[in-house]
Amino acid sequence: MRRDALYFPGLVPTKFSSVEDFLRTNDYARRRIEVADEVLGYSLLDSYAEAEVYDWEVYESGFMALTLALADWALDHVEINPVLCGGQSFGAINAAVFSGSLSYVDGLELVRSSAKVEIEYFEAQPEPLGCLFFYRLNSRQVDELVDAFRSDGHDVEVSIYLDDAVHAVSGTLADLELLEKRVREAGGYPFYTMNRSEHCASVRPLRDRLETEVYDRVTWRSPKWPMLSDVTGELLSDPEEIKQDLLDGWVTPVHWSTVVEGMRTARTEHAHIIGPRNMFARITNNALPTDVITPKKVADHEAAATANRVPR
Repeated sequence: MRRDALYFPGLVPTKFSSVEDFLRTNDYARRRIEVADEVLGYSLLDSYAEAEVYDWEVYESGFMALTLALADWALDHVEINPVLCGGQSFGAINAAVFSGSLSYVDGLELVRSSAKVEIEYFEAQPEPLGCLFFYRLNSRQVDELVDAFRSDGHDVEVSIYLDDAVHAVSGTLADLELLEKRVREAGGYPFYTMNRSEHCASVRPLRDRLETEVYDRVTWRSPKWPMLSDVTGELLSDPEEIKQDLLDGWVTPVHWSTVVEGMRTARTEHAHIIGPRNMFARITNNALPTDVITPKKVADHEAAATANRVPR
């Protein structure tokens, strides 16, 4: 039987209109939303419809419900033999929930509590912090650009090497504004600036606060499938190791090559990327056969099933 990987992408800006039909009409989504409403104490769909990506609690809870519902559907409708489950950045939390290392209720509680700690932490910083995403520069160019920028006295860190063309750098928003100009001058294309730093050593105090104030207060279990670390590329089954790995993701730059090598080492033959359409499927498909589990895939599948039932 084929060896498959279930992989949850990181939190990407997604228009509610592009996922609304799935969230409102799909039975798997409605079950996830119903639980979220009970845990959060408000209508997640109504709040998600109005949320910006910076409304962390609502946006992350909505993204979690969406991706978990897609994964629920996939297990029932797509031929999948999971040998591992993983995720990048916030996607790793979704993977922990779907693999059973965290209950869904604990996953939602973790999101809500983490958002409060993160907002408090970043608002208390002497200067606003952020993370600049850009593409069209390779990793060597990015390292040279950042090294030169740091030598000029700017405290920035590379946070993400998604592939050899998509990168992100964390630092103060003032420094990132200057860096954005240098990225453009070097031929790069900045496309998104997040209002917080991540995947960098400078947020170690936040990582430590999250451990004691949030992660230590939920229950961690052995997963149904081994969890693929996006920090080390190793397969993890011990609950404490999974918890520490998710926390260490805050202070460790993302290297997509680490994830791909982890899949290869686990002898993965096929990857299923679960979530709204994004660049992850493209870059994973460069390494091994990949398909996507998106709201559109669900809609197309259901439309085809309906057409086959119509008498001719």
